[in-house]
This record gives sequence, C-alpha cells and structure tokens, in this order.
Amino acid sequence: MLLPHNRQANVLLVDDDEDVLESYCHLLRLSGYQPRATTSPHEALALLSQQWPGVVVSDIYMPAMNGMELLDQVLEIDGDLPVIMITGHGDIPLAVRAVKLGAFDFLEKPLNPQSLLDLLERACAQRSAIMTQRSEIRATVEDELIGTSPQLVAIRQQINQLAQTDKDLMLEGAPGSGRYTLAQLLHRISARKAHPFHLHDCTSACSLSEIQASLIKAEQGTLVLQSPARLTAECQRWLGNHLLEQERRGEKLLRTIALFEESPEALVEQQLLMPQLYYFLSQVRLKLPRLVERSCDIIPLFRHFLREGCKRIGKTVPAVDRAYLETLKRHQWPGNIRELRNVAELYAVGIIKLAGSERAIPGANAKEPLDDLVDEFERRVIEDTLFLFSGRVTEAASYLGIPRKKLYLRMKKHGLDKDQFKPGS
Repeated sequence: MLLPHNRQANVLLVDDDEDVLESYCHLLRLSGYQPRATTSPHEALALLSQQWPGVVVSDIYMPAMNGMELLDQVLEIDGDLPVIMITGHGDIPLAVRAVKLGAFDFLEKPLNPQSLLDLLERACAQRSAIMTQRSEIRATVEDELIGTSPQLVAIRQQINQLAQTDKDLMLEGAPGSGRYTLAQLLHRISARKAHPFHLHDCTSACSLSEIQASLIKAEQGTLVLQSPARLTAECQRWLGNHLLEQERRGEKLLRTIALFEESPEALVEQQLLMPQLYYFLSQVRLKLPRLVERSCDIIPLFRHFLREGCKRIGKTVPAVDRAYLETLKRHQWPGNIRELRNVAELYAVGIIKLAGSERAIPGANAKEPLDDLVDEFERRVIEDTLFLFSGRVTEAASYLGIPRKKLYLRMKKHGLDKDQFKPGS
C-alpha cells in the first residue's frame, strides 16, 4: 500500500510495518523532506529510474522481498542510487555486507532520528551531485553529437548510459565516421577523464612489447586500440587474457575502446581477430552509420563545421544558398563526416568544392587564393584533404584547385608527408 505522498518526493521509504513508515514520514516532513512510502518492495522498484533524484531507505527484513534483494535490484536500475539500510541489532554483519555490495550506509534499530537526518543529508547531497553531473554530460553529448536522425539519437542515448559505466567497448564504422572523436568524447565524460587518453595504432605498432608499453601509458585512463586485428595473434591472445584476468581480480586499470572499420565477427571468422580479445572487447558494441545513411544530419553538421571554421580564422559566417545545400544532400560522402568537415572548412575560406564537381569561388570570398590563407587553417585544410584521398597528392591537388607542385611546396612548408595519410600508416 502507498501512503499519501508529494509528487516531488525525494526520499523513498520501504518497510513492511505501516506504523514505522508513518513515524518516518512524520519526521522527514518536519525536517523539510518530501517522503514517499510503501510497504511493497515491488512497488518501490516500479517508482525508480536513472532519472529519479532521490534516496531509498529500506528495512533489511521484509516478507515479500528482503532488503538485500531490493538493494541488488535498485543498483541494477542505477548503480549510483544511494540506498540506506535499516537493521536490527543482531544484523550488523548483514548490514556491513550490504554496504560492501553498494549500499550507501546503514542504521541500527532503534533508530536515532538525528542519525537518520544526518545520513539523509549526505546521501541527498551525493545524489544531487550525480544528477548535476549527468545533466552536464547530456548537455555535452547533445552539443558534440549533432543531428536528429534516429541513428544519432540512439547513439546519444547509448553514450549517456556508457558515461555511467566503465565498460570496455568496440566502435565499428567506416573511415571518417567519427570513431576516434567518439572515443575522445567517451573519455572526457567518464570517471577516467583526469587520466591519460592514449591511442595505440595497431597497424604500425603490433608487437607485444609495444602494446605493453601502451598499457603503461594509458594506466588509470583510456586505451584506444586502432584496428586491433592488425596485432600479431600472440599479442592479441596475451592482451585479451591479460585484460580479462585484471578484471577478474578487480584490478581494472584502464578502459579499452577498440576501433574497427569492418565487422569484428567477420575478422574472427577470417582468423584475423583472436577470440580471446574479441570476447573481452565485445561487452558493448556501437556501430556508427555512414553519413549518407543519416542524410537529415548533413546540413546541421555542415553549418556547425562552417561556424567552427569561420571562428578559427576570424571570418563572418557566409550565407549558403539553397541550391548548394541541395548539392550537399545529394552527395554520397565517401569520406563521411571527415569529408563534410573538409568541405565546410573550404567553404569558410572561400572555396566551394565537392569531389567530382566544378571548382566555384563565391563573390568577395574568392579574392584570396589558398596559399594566402591563414597558416594554421591552411595546414588543416591540406591535412583533411590528404586524409580524404589517402595521401594521393594528385587527387588532393585537383580537389583543392591548385597545381600538384604547389601542394607539395605547401606540404613541405607544414612538414606534411603524404605517406602518413595512407591507410595503415
């Protein structure tokens, strides 16, 4: 049975004795709290969610479901939800065990009213801090993952959930789809954000000693494995077993995020990805769609990158005519988000360009050729274009509308080598 409650309740009381609940509610209302009480643990669970902003106070012994079972199910709903256990004098060992399993704290009967109020003050403060942090994380994710497509909405929801865990995961997606950017975001909104974020490129560093060195560099932080199937079989088996053994011992020293261009299952079937590493990494898997599969996000993303590009070089954001926006929507975007960002940055400096289209220069923005643009922005444009064409200088030069020789001179000026943009480099 549910006793009268306030819709803004911030303390949920669970006890099979209605008289006890009445006395708790009276105390809490006098102290400024808005309690909600129930004699049914099942009804209590139905009220809870990750968005619920309060604290649970529960008796340990109840006939329908004991407090330990209730604690376990509450923490399944939200591992950060504070639960205060109420226990009899002879149940102290059980209450201590409850705290070890995740309860916020416990109080012994007969209850000292001031002790309950003091404990609730601390628990509510902790819950408030967690809810504030989650709100900030949601705002960050909303700001950085731009778009309204169903695919992106689902990814945002998953990222918000993953921010509350320390699970290892696999990110699968085509080149340019944003895997590395997403890995960076996951690190920045995680509990490990104050510790190292380290990328290990398995295409160029595939020996056991090199991966062991990366584990040390990423300790307490996040290790990103780029194309882990490129590691030697021996190294993959060692790494999978090593990470699993650490987790089993409760010594999880880092979070691992693996980036794949193709299906990990296909790599396992081809015996390129060892089962030991696959099974460890497959706790969570996110597949990023190609940009053409989320076409309603193209224009918002283009405008976002255009604003960023103009801000970087101190220019006013130019108008974009409707015909050009339609051209963007029709383009197939083989380079995905990376290609779109490149196009937006070229537009920002006065060059309208899409692969396979004629080079067009809009009005006043065309007064400056590429070699007169701001140095750091010029480098970014050249880097993005070389990434787009995998280091093929002739195609990159044609795309930028400058002679191949001039592009080589600009690359030399900025210390860029075409080989560093080739796949597997």
